[in-house]
Amino acid sequence: MKNTTTLLTGILWMGALCFAAQGAGTPKIHFDKMTIDFGKVSQVDTVTGVFKFKNTGDGILKIEAPKPSCGCTLAELKPDTLNPGESGELPFTMHLGQSKAIFDKHIAVKSNDPTTPEVTLSIKADYTPLYEINPLTLAPKLAFGVNDTAQFTTLTRHDGKPLKIAKVEVSQPWIKATVEPEAKKNASSANIRVAIQRDGAPRRFNEYVHVYVEGQTNKPVASIYVYGQIMGEISVTPEALYWSITDAPTGKEARPEATVVRKVTIRSADGKALALKNPASSMKGLKVELVKKDKGMVYELIARLDEVPAATVSGSISFETSVASEPKMTVPFVINVFKP
Repeated sequence: MKNTTTLLTGILWMGALCFAAQGAGTPKIHFDKMTIDFGKVSQVDTVTGVFKFKNTGDGILKIEAPKPSCGCTLAELKPDTLNPGESGELPFTMHLGQSKAIFDKHIAVKSNDPTTPEVTLSIKADYTPLYEINPLTLAPKLAFGVNDTAQFTTLTRHDGKPLKIAKVEVSQPWIKATVEPEAKKNASSANIRVAIQRDGAPRRFNEYVHVYVEGQTNKPVASIYVYGQIMGEISVTPEALYWSITDAPTGKEARPEATVVRKVTIRSADGKALALKNPASSMKGLKVELVKKDKGMVYELIARLDEVPAATVSGSISFETSVASEPKMTVPFVINVFKP
C-alpha cells in the first residue's frame, strides 16, 4: 500500500512539473512578411495593408502596442495576446500627403519573445500624387514701406490630362491668388501667383490658398500654405531668445557671461528716432534693460539670467514704444534646463 501511495505521489508530482513546464513555455513571434512594398502609387490619399503573425512557440505571447516611425502611419494589433499556435494581424494605414515622395517607414513591435524581443516592419511606396503643388509652402515677408509682395508656385496634374482649374480660394481678403499666365486649354500645369497686401497692424500670419478643379469643387486638389510676416516701423533681431542650461543651480552662482546674457537689437525701419521704455520680463529671475544707441534709431535689449529655473520654462519680454502702430512689443524666450 505504501509503495502504491509513493508511486501515485510521484506520478502526480511529474504531472505537475509537466503542467508547469507547459505554462512556462517560450513564446515566439513569426510574421509572414517583414516588408510590404506598394511600388508606384498615385491618385490615392492613403495606402492600407496587413502584417500577419503567429505564435510559433509553446508559451503565451504578449505584444505591446505597435510604434510607427512617423505620425503619417497608424497601426493596431488584433489581438495582443496569443496562445501557442494562434494567429493575429497588424493592420495599418499610411497617409501619403500632397507631395511626391519615396516612403520607407517602419513599425516597431515589441513582445515577450526572448529570442526576438523587437521586430521592425517596413512599409515602402513610390508616391506620385495626381495633383502636386510645388513649392507647397510660401513664406512672404512684407518689408516696411512696401504695400504688396508676390510669390509663385506651380500646380501639376501628373496623368497628362488637362488641369482645368475651377477656382482658387483664399483664407483672407488681403491675400490675392491668380492663375498666371492663363493656362492653355489642354495644359497639365499652371503657375499660381500669391500676393500679400499690407492690411492692418504689423504681425505674423499663417494662412492658406485652396485650389479646386472642374468636376471636384467640393474638395481642394491642393493647398498652398502661406506663412509670413508684415513688417512694421520697428525690426527686432533675433525675434526670440533661447538659453540652454546643462545644470540647474537655483542661486546666483558665478557663470560665464555668454551663458547668462542674451541681446536683442531693436532698430527703426524708417530711419527715424525711437523712444523705448519700461522693459519687463514675465520671469522674476530674468532681468532686462534697454540701452539707447545711434541717436535713438537703435536700441539694445539686454536680458540677464540671474536665477536659473529648476526646470524648463518659457515666457516673454515686453517693452513700450513711441510708434503708434506698435505701442507695445514682445520678445518670447525659452530657458531649456537639462537635468543630469
